[in-house]
Amino acid sequence: MPESESAIVVERRIAAPAPLVWALVADTNRFDRASGLVAGSYAIEPVADGRGRTSRELVARARQSGFELRWIEPPYEWVEGEFVRGERRFLQGPLRAGGLEVQLRPDGPAATIVRARAWVDGGGVLGAVAKTIARSKFKASLGAYLESVDRLLGAKPIAVDAAAEPPSVAAARALVASEASEITSGRRGAIDEATFEHRARRFANRDLPEEVRRRILEHLRHRPDEELAAIRPFELARAWGLDRREVLRGFLHAARAGLVELRWQILCPTCRVGTATADALAFVKPKAHCETCEITYDCDFGEHVEAIFRVHPALRRVEVGTYCASSPWFRPHVFAQLGGAPGEARAVECHLPAGGMLVRTLKGGRRATFDVPRTPPRRVAVRVGASGAPEVELEGAAGARTNLVVRNDGEAPAVVLFERTGWHADIVLGSVIASLPDFLDLFATEAPAAGVELRVSALTLLFSDLTGSTALYERIGDARAFAVVGEHFSDMTRAVGAHEGAIVKTMGDAVMADFASPAPALRAALQMIRECVRAHGELGLRVKIGLHEGACLAVRANERLDFFGTTVNIAARLQALAHGSEIVVERELLEHPDVARLVADERLEVVCFEASLKGIGEVQQLARLTLPAHNGA
Repeated sequence: MPESESAIVVERRIAAPAPLVWALVADTNRFDRASGLVAGSYAIEPVADGRGRTSRELVARARQSGFELRWIEPPYEWVEGEFVRGERRFLQGPLRAGGLEVQLRPDGPAATIVRARAWVDGGGVLGAVAKTIARSKFKASLGAYLESVDRLLGAKPIAVDAAAEPPSVAAARALVASEASEITSGRRGAIDEATFEHRARRFANRDLPEEVRRRILEHLRHRPDEELAAIRPFELARAWGLDRREVLRGFLHAARAGLVELRWQILCPTCRVGTATADALAFVKPKAHCETCEITYDCDFGEHVEAIFRVHPALRRVEVGTYCASSPWFRPHVFAQLGGAPGEARAVECHLPAGGMLVRTLKGGRRATFDVPRTPPRRVAVRVGASGAPEVELEGAAGARTNLVVRNDGEAPAVVLFERTGWHADIVLGSVIASLPDFLDLFATEAPAAGVELRVSALTLLFSDLTGSTALYERIGDARAFAVVGEHFSDMTRAVGAHEGAIVKTMGDAVMADFASPAPALRAALQMIRECVRAHGELGLRVKIGLHEGACLAVRANERLDFFGTTVNIAARLQALAHGSEIVVERELLEHPDVARLVADERLEVVCFEASLKGIGEVQQLARLTLPAHNGA
């Protein structure tokens, strides 16, 4: 250890499995906040190395103890369940550098030994004083933090299946389910009781399950600030054991009652981290940029725009900063991140989770994929060549642990990431919230700015129309026929909502609805047909339906969210080709595994045919789907 360097080491046994312990002790953002460090302002900036070369680095600025601080935060290194290592290299301030390294080793099946080392490096009088203060502070805070983690994880057994989800996701549920500790969860700001009670009474009038309402109110009143700055309803639904769409509905109604605010986070398709936040869809742009990945990308409303909620500032002022932007907690899908200088090879042993794995370099976007079988390989070797592209080689079969080797044969330093591909976060993407009736009803004007088109890469559109309604008006009179058609629309709306869809608009006797995926849309279509026959079959009414999945554009039309494009046009034209009690789809849709399973389970009759669609150049391969006669068609 250099003479200018000062370090402290704390070791503790924690009564929980290593992956779960790692999730919290490796969260350097949480630890830095608990240690009393101040939040930093982060940006990617050019930094000169003193030898005439400049590189783009993650640079932070902060003011603490009267000092203006500025530091570089190189990419941290970690392997899930094993270790985390990171440092700050100061460009301004009394210290030269500082860092934290945490290593874990199992102590039996349900306990872990944690060894944490924090260090600072500085010269001169100010540096010596800063080292002494930092050493004392870190020793106390590190011990207190590990003790708090021990209490949290030891309170009750917490299941963690690293093959199914990242341990940090299970740890997040444990935090929500536990009594909040200021050390692990941060401060809880004061609440304006009068405003809260007034808006809670407004919320009480909403048509929601009582348990959903109660949980949301308790969460907003009692949870710490950092849990209320970016609320993800689906994550809370899983932690609470409640239906996720009902919880999402609850937060939408809470927003209308003034308890929370609906906001939109733009996600990078490469690193999956938020790059920006917008207060309204009107401020979401068709193009977005990620400084970390150094890419500009088309912003896909269905895949890159996430709906999040924040407690309303009239109730609580939540002050949540970034204490360490490099924390693994912000990237739960990243199993490991390892760096290497040119010519350097790194090797670590780990428990590699079964499933799909993507390997990529931090910059340059080069990638490779491989599958980890249930019996993991003895060795996974990744070589980064001069092009920056990773090459992966798997060897043998291991009993438990895998030797992970990363070799950099390129001419520049490289950081290699290992990411889960089979796990997806519990987030509310644009394609999901747009298929929720409450969103379209409560936030009717929430839409892209006038003239702005946001791409949606995959959405399922349903068009339905009613046959026999014109003759019905002539036969039974306008008043009664109007009432019957109104009942039909109620049945259609109920069927769409029951299968995770939303009515976008109605046009005469026709309905346009959207769904996040095709199988729920087909289930809704089948319910529509059954309901129409049951309720109005004796009057000669039948519903005919067209379904299509594909890309479209989210736009503002008549001050509401609407969808346009070829997918919309095809769905409408397929409906025009259907007869009463028929669903017409493109034949390719039947190859979707969930659709194919549903067709088989319902024993649908499938008749294939060809047709030309107006505005579509090629002859289309289509299929008519009908229910068997004994099944309500």
